[in-house]
Amino acid sequence: MLTIGLDLGGTTFNVACVNSNGEILHSREEETRQHESPDRMLPRLANAILQLLNDLGAERSTQVGAIGVGVPGPVKHREGICVYAPNLTGWTNLEVAAPIGSTLGLPVFILNDANAATLGEARFGAGRDIDSMLMLTLGTGIGSGLVLNDRLFIGHSERGAEVGHITVDFDSKRGSAGNIGTLESACGRDAIVWRALRHLSSGRASIISEICPDLAALTPLDIARAAEQGDAVAQNVWDETAVYLAVGIVNVVFTADVGRVVIGGGIAQAGEVLFAPLRRAVAARTSKLTFDVGEIMPALLGPSAGVIGAAQWAREQI
Repeated sequence: MLTIGLDLGGTTFNVACVNSNGEILHSREEETRQHESPDRMLPRLANAILQLLNDLGAERSTQVGAIGVGVPGPVKHREGICVYAPNLTGWTNLEVAAPIGSTLGLPVFILNDANAATLGEARFGAGRDIDSMLMLTLGTGIGSGLVLNDRLFIGHSERGAEVGHITVDFDSKRGSAGNIGTLESACGRDAIVWRALRHLSSGRASIISEICPDLAALTPLDIARAAEQGDAVAQNVWDETAVYLAVGIVNVVFTADVGRVVIGGGIAQAGEVLFAPLRRAVAARTSKLTFDVGEIMPALLGPSAGVIGAAQWAREQI
């Protein structure tokens, strides 16, 4: 059986036909138009899937048994409802599965997009050989997901494993989702850039301003490039970021006894300037009997994790 995954992002959405080995057989990408009303967007999503089925041809399209949709916000997956998608206009308590399913005549199953990416990595990526793992997606915010005993952890209100919203800094006034001093506010994109600008404003010498002369456009990857060249300020930024990130990870390690931590998202492209201090910071707070820091590793599926995971979610639901 084949399944179709749809990964709905704020800028674009991806649709793909995926086989039981997690291989994408055919895919397409389209503009999301995030301010479009749901009564216009949902038919467009269904039409994109229909076009994908047509692209597959008659023989393959008849092998498609279900559709999975990864939604950027909390969901009620049994009811097929998006509770709230902050970047999409009108997506509050919105039925998603039923209208798409009625248009296409196929069962549709939805889940949170971070959970979709986690499931994709767990089944076919960096977590495929272990039964319990935490995934963090580092970007503007921090998405996360948890697999325990080979099953995706959903939680009572389907907001389980929102690690980005746990407290790691009691002194901070920055926060999100009703909490303060969160992992997301300490390790998201803006926090990393702010940390670098704070050091630069103190007059410390750094090549960061050479790499990015317009500091208003500074990104974590610019800071990573400086750190790779031995810049002390940039290295300090990643060391400080790693400490906060380690606190969040260690809390999950001691609570859920995961055997692996998989890190994806744009900020993970910083590579070893992030991973090396992160492993040191986690090692300082655990023991080898508790967690092997060699099990902190980058995600493997890249931007395809969400669409593969959404398709796999549909497969596992039926």
